[in-house]
Amino acid sequence: MQDDDQRLRQAIRVGNIGIFDHDHETDQIFWSLELRRMYGWEADEPATLPKIVSQVYPEDMERVVTELQRAHDPAGDGSFDLEHRIVDRQGRVRWLQMRSRTTFRPLPGPAGPLRTIGAVQDVTDRRIAEERLRVLDTVLSSSAQAIAIADPNGTLTFANAAVQRLWGYSAGEELAGRSLFDLWKTTDEPAVALTQLRDNQLQKVETEATRCDGSRFYLEITAEAVCDPNGALAQVLVTFSDVTDRKRLEEQLLHAQKMESIGRLAGGIAHDFNNLLTVISAGIDYSLQPLPPTHATRERLAEVVEATQSAAALTRQLLAFSRKEIIAPKVLDLNEVIRRTEKMILRLIGEDIQLQVVCADELTSISFDPGQVEQILINLAVNARDAMPTGGQLTIETSNVWVDGGREAPRGFWGARPYVLLSVSDEGAGMSGEVRAHLFEPFFTTKGPGRGTGLGLPMVYGAVQQNGGRIEVHSELGAGTTFKIYLPAAHGAPQRPAPRAPVAPGRSGTTILLVEDAPQVRRLANDSLTSLGYRVHAFGSGADALRELPTLRPAPQLLITDVIMPGMNGSVLATRVADLLPGVRVLFVSGYTEDFIVERGVLKTGIEFLAKPYSLDQLARRVEEVLDGAAP
Repeated sequence: MQDDDQRLRQAIRVGNIGIFDHDHETDQIFWSLELRRMYGWEADEPATLPKIVSQVYPEDMERVVTELQRAHDPAGDGSFDLEHRIVDRQGRVRWLQMRSRTTFRPLPGPAGPLRTIGAVQDVTDRRIAEERLRVLDTVLSSSAQAIAIADPNGTLTFANAAVQRLWGYSAGEELAGRSLFDLWKTTDEPAVALTQLRDNQLQKVETEATRCDGSRFYLEITAEAVCDPNGALAQVLVTFSDVTDRKRLEEQLLHAQKMESIGRLAGGIAHDFNNLLTVISAGIDYSLQPLPPTHATRERLAEVVEATQSAAALTRQLLAFSRKEIIAPKVLDLNEVIRRTEKMILRLIGEDIQLQVVCADELTSISFDPGQVEQILINLAVNARDAMPTGGQLTIETSNVWVDGGREAPRGFWGARPYVLLSVSDEGAGMSGEVRAHLFEPFFTTKGPGRGTGLGLPMVYGAVQQNGGRIEVHSELGAGTTFKIYLPAAHGAPQRPAPRAPVAPGRSGTTILLVEDAPQVRRLANDSLTSLGYRVHAFGSGADALRELPTLRPAPQLLITDVIMPGMNGSVLATRVADLLPGVRVLFVSGYTEDFIVERGVLKTGIEFLAKPYSLDQLARRVEEVLDGAAP
């Protein structure tokens, strides 16, 4: 018997269980040492019911008193079983599980409690853990992040509301009990995926997923294996993220970087190519001058001139695509440009294609380079013609639109502002998504050999971008194609081009300082200007020109300089020459330029410019205009 008592006491100490015995006849209360520790009492401190009750947590007081009264009511069974809080002597809040049984005086006699014996266990740690789990469950359930938990077999044991929203399940639809792989359709067998998870070989996956309505989206899955002490897979914690927008932005960034790289290459090629074309063009003009009108060589040289012009057009398309073509935007009436280009478009598309032009009334003006607007219309018309080999309808429309810059705005728009919308639609074969993805890349074409250079649409793309516009393509196989071009609206009345007067001979005695690093171009320009009666001093670099400038008599009235030159660019040279010769006029020449004389490809105000390749007639005309101070 004594051994049993010892075992009982040892079990009570190990289990941290406090016991008490309340003799209601004498009002004496026995408290064990473990129970005193829970309340923070001294070992010899007498226990009384008022003292015990006084340590009950205020918010639990009413519950405890009510339960005590019920337990001490002879009409009841005398049981007391309640979890409640106390405040110990150190001021700490503790959770106690108290169970007791009260016996009553036997009848007949005065009713009332006789003796209460009970046990108390400190369950603070358990309650804290439960509260943490409750908070965690609340956080997981209300989290915007889609979170699921699966057992070792991949069966879902938990899926929060965000998972339901992500896949489009109804709010009350229960996902627990389904397979994790109903949501995450891996390319491997589920058993293989679970093995990879257990071995921490599969932690983050990007894949495509399908919602309940059949729509597809990009899904990022982060999975973490929870293993038991023996290393066996116990649970799988999985988070799902819709990364569709991020993937789309990444694709746009990669596409933009690729286009930018191709643009830099195209611009560099155009720079060298234009120097060669200038030599060819000006050289032919120079060779034609002494030949009589009926000379047989003129016909052959005319063919060379035509080929040179075609090559120059290709170069301009390269520069337009790379946004390195120097442009001079003007305030234009787009409807007027379309009407002016309509006859040319009709000749290009042929009789089996019907052209419908729908121009909006009171169309807002646009700010755009006039030549580029015509090129855009022609290139889109040619593209539509090739898409309708058996005929169809080509529709060109204009309208005023307001783009608010919100989520529904076309890609690339920032802020809210008015635009003029140019729409060009055809009834052709349309395009697949793969073709649309490469549509504006130079030299990409679906046409057969000899039927296109692959530069028309890249030129359209570059010109629109350089002039501050945006372009969208809507096309499906068998459903035709629509190009929507948003052009920035402009204030002011449209500018009409002034008629060109014939080029007059050069002014005898006028001195020109010519600086050009390409020897052949420099020699031809020198000879051509000299033949027109100008006195020309030609140099191959800015340093040579500055060194000899003080010795030149009379002082030059005009500086003609290439923009891109080794050592010293044309902009720096022009500044230094102007310091030495106040009032000197400057004509910049280039086939490709950086931002020395332009701002984002647009010619700066007051800058006079001649684009390579140029003919002798163009060179003579621009020199005369600059000397006269006339606008080009």
